[in-house]
Formats: sequence, structure tokens, C-alpha cells
Amino acid sequence: MNGRWGGRAISENVVLVAMALAALLLAMSLVASISGGPADPDRPRASFVFEPNGTDVVVTHYGGDRLNGSHVAVESATRGRLGSFAGTDEGGCATPVENVTRGSECRVPDAVYEQLYVVWNGPGGDRLVLDRRPADPTPSPTPTATPTPTATPTPTPTPTPSPTPTPTPGAVTPGTPGNGTATPGNGTAAPNGTATPGPNGTAAPEGTTAPNGTSAPPGGDGGTGTPAATPIGVATPGSSEAPALARVGG
Repeated sequence: MNGRWGGRAISENVVLVAMALAALLLAMSLVASISGGPADPDRPRASFVFEPNGTDVVVTHYGGDRLNGSHVAVESATRGRLGSFAGTDEGGCATPVENVTRGSECRVPDAVYEQLYVVWNGPGGDRLVLDRRPADPTPSPTPTATPTPTATPTPTPTPTPSPTPTPTPGAVTPGTPGNGTATPGNGTAAPNGTATPGPNGTAAPEGTTAPNGTSAPPGGDGGTGTPAATPIGVATPGSSEAPALARVGG
């Protein structure tokens, strides 16, 4: 009875130990896969920092093993291998770096828009990517601003003055005499003092005999004359018997 229960307890302990070993092995394999495999004394471990400087990229050794610059190279995803740190083949750095230690810098010209890799090259063609940097996005060109055209002011038209009519010399307005003085129809003296005999028998100035035989009053009045009485014994031009009467009176 006790032997049967004792054997069962031993078997359970064996199972628990086996499960613990399996869990330990699994954990070790996970750690190895995450760390990149088991540590190899011939393969270095190092990290780098990438900083843009204008169009260049400065690669700085941040920590890890000391490296030989001739075994460490810079590669571009666009242009391929750019050269080693030591400059033994073309040179990936603007200034060669032979001993790569903590704080060592390698400036890669014109690589800011490229994805870069720091690669260790070992004997027998062994390669190990130590670090990498993604490329910066390529900037889009800024379109040139088109200047706004300036509006041209419309000129205001200048009004054309109407020509003033020039009077023609000697032109006489209808109904006006040449000297500009209208002659009244009743014989009234004109402004220049000359009396014009009218149809009503008004005497002319200075005693001028009117057409109808009426003499002007004495004194040369330029106004309207009143006919004077015919003197006795003076011949009247309007009668044929005037000479005979004169002789009888004498």
C-alpha cells in the first residue's frame, strides 16, 4: 500500500523536474534568439548614433567593443558600399578613422536622404550589421510664387472744348440798319440828331422845307416841329394862283 503511493510520488517529482528543465531551455533559446545568437568571441558588438549635419550624416561610436577601422565600412541602400572608416578602400568617411572607439566620429558626405548601415567585415567573408539609420524624407520643391500683376489705371479722357464761332465783319442782323440804329416810323429824331420826315408832315430841323410845304420852326429845333401859319403875301408852292395874289397886294 505504501509502496504503491511512494512510487507514484517519485514519478510526479520526475515529471516536475523535467518540465522545469524544458522551461529553462526554452528561456535560454529565447534569450539567444533575441540577442542575435550565442556570443562569438570573434564577432564584435558595438552600437552607433547617426546625426544629420546639413546633407551629411555624422556616425558616432556610442558604445561596445573597440574596432579596427579597416574592418568597419559604411554602406548605402541606394549606392551600396561607400568605403571603410579607415579609408583603405575609397573611404566612407570624410576624415579616415583607423581605431574606432567610444566617441569616434565618421562624417559621411551627402547621405542624409539615404538609408545607411555600419557593417563589420570579418575574416572568411563574415559580415555583421552593427547598426543602421533610415533615410530622411526627400523634401518637395517649393513652387515659386507668381507675382500678382499690378492693375494699370485707365486714363480719363480729356473733354474737347467746343470752338467759339467767330463773328463775320460787316454782317448785319436782319431788321437792323448798318449803323445799328433803328429808324422810328413817326419821324422822331435818330440818336445822331438827324430828323427824318415822317408821313405825318413833321418838319425837318433847321427850317428845311418839308415835302408837303410845311416849314420848320425857327431856332433849328431838332424835335418835332409844329407847322406855322403861312405868312400873308408869301407864295405857297402848293397853289398856282400864288403869284397873282402877290401882285394884287403890291
